[in-house]
Amino acid sequence: MSAKITREDIERAISELSVLDRIVRELQARVIALESSLDELNRSLELLDEIAKTQGEIRGLLPIGSGVLVEGVLNRPDIFRVNIGGNVFVEMSLDRCRGWLIAKSQRLQQARSETGRALQAYSERAEAIKRFLASLERAPAEERGGAGGT
Repeated sequence: MSAKITREDIERAISELSVLDRIVRELQARVIALESSLDELNRSLELLDEIAKTQGEIRGLLPIGSGVLVEGVLNRPDIFRVNIGGNVFVEMSLDRCRGWLIAKSQRLQQARSETGRALQAYSERAEAIKRFLASLERAPAEERGGAGGT
């Protein structure tokens, strides 16, 4: 005994698939953004580790925006100003700054993990709907093939 699938059921499935596809694209973009933020954060931590190994002033190239660099000197590489959000900066020691970045990294990793799980769930639902719709397309052809053989 098979359930009767109505035109309404099909339209609902198509509508849900459209919404799911949009959500999947948004979640994919979010994962990419989180991974980019994590990469930047890891580069910052690596730089802090290099600064910790250095005594005295540090010479280097500093980005000023739009891919432009200027040669600069860090006179006090033991004090950092950290943007904690909303362009509010707090002065931190190297160790405190490193700890703050590590905590931020952990939050971003958690967000990436949660977003990845959501992406997987929505993708699986979208695939199930695609299989359902594909089975409906095959059903009339199978019925015609079966009816002709009787």
